This record gives sequence, C-alpha cells and structure tokens, in this order.
Amino acid sequence: MGIEEVERIKQIFSDNQINVEYLVHEPVLTSEDAAKQRGFELKQGVKAILFTNQSDGWAIADVPADRQVNQKIIAEFLSWSKSKIRMATPEEVFEKTGCEIGSVPPFGHKEEIQIFVDEGVFDNQMSAFNIGLRTHSVKVKTEDLKVLLTNLGVVFGNFSKY
Repeated sequence: MGIEEVERIKQIFSDNQINVEYLVHEPVLTSEDAAKQRGFELKQGVKAILFTNQSDGWAIADVPADRQVNQKIIAEFLSWSKSKIRMATPEEVFEKTGCEIGSVPPFGHKEEIQIFVDEGVFDNQMSAFNIGLRTHSVKVKTEDLKVLLTNLGVVFGNFSKY
C-alpha cells in the first residue's frame, strides 16, 4: 500500500528529468501537519482531492493546501450534476489511488483519473506534497512541476475557493 505509488512518482520525476528533494517524516494526515513537517508554509503544499459523481465518474482536484476545492466548478466542467458530486470516501480513495487520505499525490495514480489543477498552485517558487504515503513527501520547484503537469495533460483553471 502506497509504496508502489511512491516508486511510480519517483519514476515520473526521473523520466521527466526533474530534480526534487525527497523527504521521509513522521506520518501526517492534515495539510497543516504536513507543512510543519516539511518546514513550508501551508500555501506551498498541494493537496489532491478525489471526487465522484456517485456513479462511474472520478476526478482529482489539486489545489493549494490553504484552499478548498470548489466542487461545483469541477461538476460543471465535467457536466456532472452539482447535487451528485461529492468527495470520495476513504475506501474509494484507497481503491482508486492506492493511497490513504492524506497521502494522495497530485498525479501518478494507479488508475487514469482526470486531473484538475488550480492555477494558485503556481503562486510559489517551491511546492511540496505527499507521494503515496503519509510519511513520504517531495519538494519541487514549482516551475518544474508546471512543466510536468502540462506534459501529463492535466486541466488548468480556477478550481479553488478560500
């Protein structure tokens, strides 16, 4: 559980020739805990939230850790009912991503899932996020992260609220 995701993320960075700093730390569940462990400001973290339309639709929204996802915008973009979209349960998160809540990376999931990235993620010089385990994070130059996400074909936009 999770270690496959850690290795997958490391391989994606390697394949794209992106230098990052890998961190191993105490387990974290919240974005606040993660920021403290990494020595970063909360806004530098990237959190990944899995959503479903309660049938067969799945999407991940990546937003700055100090913001919330505006799920109505995600629903609208995917032509989902705004009354049907919801955050995935912990069991669904594990089933779709192979990760526990609090450790889901912004990309590189075991299943192909549409990814939406809030433009606010790029407001910092450095970004940090968990990479499949609550004890493993990465620090990466935000400009390199943007290139990687572009290469991965994510959708950029304004998907967060304060």
